[in-house]
Amino acid sequence: MITMSPRDGFSRRRFVSGGAASVFLPTALAKAQTIPPNAPLPPDEAAKIAAERDAASHLTVGVMIDGKGPFRFVVDTGADRSVIADDVAAALGLPIQQQVMVAGVVLTIPAETVRVGTLSFGPIARNDLTVPILPRALLRADGYLGLDAIDGSRVTFDFKNRVLLVASPYHRQSYEVVPPEEARVRVIGEAGHLRSVNCRADGVRTTTFIDTGAEISVGNAKLLSALMEIDPTYLRLETVPLTGVTGGTVQGHITTIKSVHLDSLTFDGCNIVVANLQIFDLWGLRDKPALLIGMNFLREFDRVSIDYGSKELRFDLARLVLAQRA
Repeated sequence: MITMSPRDGFSRRRFVSGGAASVFLPTALAKAQTIPPNAPLPPDEAAKIAAERDAASHLTVGVMIDGKGPFRFVVDTGADRSVIADDVAAALGLPIQQQVMVAGVVLTIPAETVRVGTLSFGPIARNDLTVPILPRALLRADGYLGLDAIDGSRVTFDFKNRVLLVASPYHRQSYEVVPPEEARVRVIGEAGHLRSVNCRADGVRTTTFIDTGAEISVGNAKLLSALMEIDPTYLRLETVPLTGVTGGTVQGHITTIKSVHLDSLTFDGCNIVVANLQIFDLWGLRDKPALLIGMNFLREFDRVSIDYGSKELRFDLARLVLAQRA
């Protein structure tokens, strides 16, 4: 993930096997035209899990590993695979498996893996997983819950009540029902790699996706290049260093996007960091404008829901509607 460092820049704490990083520093106002691979989840039963914020203000959940725990895991919609801190793996005596390559923001390095018989959170259980291990000093959590655990479900981040809800995807009948205080954004993609192609950043068509394991949102160089064709002043001198759990540093440029139109939503006055992170390569987005949205944007809403079955995002607009009326 990317978060404020103790100094002036940002530090990327996590980037696991395709996981994303993000920054959004928005003075955001949202509006809506219509305010609107594994075992199956229990039908119509939500897994309500008490969540708490870690040091980087992420929601964490209690996770049982082979019946032991609970351990505090960050829920990371940008990581293909779950990951466990090295001291947790050692304490549990998890058997070491083969090495895999772990992609970081700058470098890709080998990492050992361990075999987990059962990874469970609430009533949800994922069996027979091979999970990379990384140093706790870099993760600052017991682990990350990636798409190998949450794909195929509907995950709702209730920031107002600090609760994570995991449930089965919407049925077709309820899929079309959008409460008046919600906005729905349709997305496409496979294997949990959900993205919106109906997004424009100051008129530039931009592919957008969400990473709840990241603190800030990042645009790629293609997005900045397209914006500069409209107005060269998008290129600013301010830079911040982005560093990764696998080592290395890359400089990112700060820029301001006047408005981002994501389906029926409009966000105004968005400051982002622009950098060519490896995530854009891994998602096949190096050569097209792309934007990753992170937690400090999502926390502008009371609730954000990601439905991997019905392939949609839902944003609770109640707080913003009240602010507009005040």
